[in-house]
Amino acid sequence: RFLAQALRPLARLSAACSHHPPCTMTAPDAKSAPSAPEPQKPKRAQSAYFLFTNAMREQVTASLKEKAEGKFKFGDVAKEISARWSSLPEAEKKVFEEKAVADKQRYEEELRVYQEACDVAGALRKKYAHLIPKRPATAAARFQQDTSVREQAAKQLAEGASSKEVDAKLREMWKAAGEEERRPYEEQAVKEKAEFFQQQKAWQATPEFAEIEKAEKEQEEQEKAQATEEKVQEGGGAPKKKGKKAPEETPTKTAADAKKDASATKAASKAKAAKRPAPDKENAPPAEPKRSKKSVAPGLLLDAAVVAEAAKLSMEPALRNLANRPEIAASSRTSADLLDALRASGGLVNPAKRALLGL
Repeated sequence: RFLAQALRPLARLSAACSHHPPCTMTAPDAKSAPSAPEPQKPKRAQSAYFLFTNAMREQVTASLKEKAEGKFKFGDVAKEISARWSSLPEAEKKVFEEKAVADKQRYEEELRVYQEACDVAGALRKKYAHLIPKRPATAAARFQQDTSVREQAAKQLAEGASSKEVDAKLREMWKAAGEEERRPYEEQAVKEKAEFFQQQKAWQATPEFAEIEKAEKEQEEQEKAQATEEKVQEGGGAPKKKGKKAPEETPTKTAADAKKDASATKAASKAKAAKRPAPDKENAPPAEPKRSKKSVAPGLLLDAAVVAEAAKLSMEPALRNLANRPEIAASSRTSADLLDALRASGGLVNPAKRALLGL
């Protein structure tokens, strides 16, 4: 009896809960979740002197206020801080120098994280740099890197010549070198170039290369989406799709109406021609010759021997392309200069053009 009375409240509570659905926890909608904040560029590292300036600014300012009764300039504060830094003992300077070293390490680490977040593809390229094949040196570069050749160039120059002067002499020696002297360097360059292409082919089949390609495509899509969003914000609405305009309805004409319009047009043309004075062919000025739509600037005239040499190296099309560039045609470069620049750039026209123009 007593047990039944004790269990009655529990039974009523169970009956009341049975009328309500069970409570469930639902995950938040992905769309409503806040987007990840954009990475912020880290604050630059501060020098030891700048850290000292920040530490002393309030103290120096208060001191000058007392001395000059509040009448001083910002330049006075800078002069006083500079004087204190100059007279600061080395032991106290070392404290700020150590802080500057720690701040520089902080900045480099934060910059690395920031660059990885902003340029994922670039970060992956650095990560897999040991796997990416390196482009081989050209024949001219191998000639200039040869120790014995460099020694010969240094002997022909004055004692104590700079490396820049030695490099200039090496370029002259390469230009003056005969076919027999150039052959071993050119053969080695061709061999290494073929090996490089094989390595490049193997590299492009790796999952690391696919990862970099995927990251680059995603970055391009994000940049395009961002550019579209900026255009929408500037234009004040979504970009309108270009489409054909619906043809306007025109009233249908009968055959009689069309004939009437044609005769009226013909009569108006005859009346206009009758009013126009006849041209005086004898006293008329001579007609100006027709100008071409595009005035093409003549390219650089190429030496036949240089063209033949470029053909041997499979660089004749690149040489002619480079010679037809207006900037190159306007410069004082020779055909041999163009071919040397192409050799140094591995046959690439744009890098050769920048080297010739000093860009």
